[in-house]
Amino acid sequence: MATKYVTISKAASLIGEKAYLLKNWEEEFPEFLSFKRDDKNTRLLTADNIEMLRKIKSFKESNLDTQTIKQLLQNQNGSPVQTTAQLEEQDVSDLKESLTKITSFIESSELQEIFKLDERLKQLEQNVVQSVNNQIAKTAKLQTEIARIEFSDVQEMISSLSDVSESERELYKEEIRRERELVQKQTDEREERFLAFLKQHQDRQERIKHEQRSGLAVIKQIMGFAK
Repeated sequence: MATKYVTISKAASLIGEKAYLLKNWEEEFPEFLSFKRDDKNTRLLTADNIEMLRKIKSFKESNLDTQTIKQLLQNQNGSPVQTTAQLEEQDVSDLKESLTKITSFIESSELQEIFKLDERLKQLEQNVVQSVNNQIAKTAKLQTEIARIEFSDVQEMISSLSDVSESERELYKEEIRRERELVQKQTDEREERFLAFLKQHQDRQERIKHEQRSGLAVIKQIMGFAK
């Protein structure tokens, strides 16, 4: 029996696609599509050609890439072709397996130890903050008391000036000036020490936060490895 041929326009009408798409598919899948041509170079398609085009269209509508479609068409010569539902079922199975691995990892003793370390770091940070706050409060109270005593002494010296001679008064003024400079110098030194203490506290907090971030980074890295 002679083989029946149809033009590419007729084949496009039968499949429900544009003729130019069928021409593109012929170039995209040359190992599965080979159209005969007549003396006028018109493409002539057989029933097998049309059936192959229908399969390619179905795969295209499933948003499969070219390489996957070729693999599926190749598999038709041997093992059965996986349908879209079967492919989705395989993806779900792979996802369940990955989730099982992640769950096992989360429940592992190694990760629990990491969580415990994180809790210990948080507790350490709270203890350090509380200790520093207490120290700051004590330092501020001590500075206030020292300043009150020192300025009280200066005030008494000023009051006593009215009872002495002019020369003695000048001597007292000079001594008071020196005392004020000394008090100011001591106050500045205490402020510098206090600021240095605060800077040390801030550096310690930054170190603790960095260690926490490093611990969390380790967790993320391990989680990524489990996936």
